[in-house]
Amino acid sequence: MGKSGRRRIGIFGGTFNPIHFGHLRVAEEVRQRFTLEKLYLVPSARPPHKGEVEIAAADDRLAMVRKARLGNLFLGTSACECRRSGKSYSITTINYFKKRFPGAEIFFVMGWDAWCDIATWRAFPEFFGLADFIVISRLGFMLEDDNSVESLFPFALRGEFCYEKKGCYRHISGHRVYFTAVTRIDISSSIVRREAAADRSLRYLVPGGVANYILERRLYTK
Repeated sequence: MGKSGRRRIGIFGGTFNPIHFGHLRVAEEVRQRFTLEKLYLVPSARPPHKGEVEIAAADDRLAMVRKARLGNLFLGTSACECRRSGKSYSITTINYFKKRFPGAEIFFVMGWDAWCDIATWRAFPEFFGLADFIVISRLGFMLEDDNSVESLFPFALRGEFCYEKKGCYRHISGHRVYFTAVTRIDISSSIVRREAAADRSLRYLVPGGVANYILERRLYTK
């Protein structure tokens, strides 16, 4: 729980195509740094921002996420986007978690690249009145004391945020956006897919259960 005494629940969405150790290390660091009671990994069924990348079936990606987080009681899995018809929009997911955990503080975790495109997301100005946001970077990006609202926020949001402290900006609703760096692990889903397609070992790229699932289901092979 946070200082307010309320439960703290995190949402970490992504394509997870497939999930790998880089995702899991980010989840663990964010969960610990923000004292989250639980961080839910939420595979996207139909990501609206993905192009022509080969995406495994939603049920397969969900199964791999469940296998990957086994043994960590602080991580959960939600099938809310996989079970929803249509594209996976973040505002719908945030509202789902607010209803599922009434009274809890909700934290939505996203990467720096996604943050840079936030102005293209559906109903994005409404996000910040609903939850706190954690923007992560695996490239060692760190904010300086003089980073301004103008340099970090889309034009439509600049009048709604003010600087609170290094790496933290407060929305007019009282919710906050946190910018934080996490450990860089040079693994990507595209690397895992490439190795799987070449029938090479996935050891130390993904958890054993995920590697076995990819092999058994012949995912990402030509």
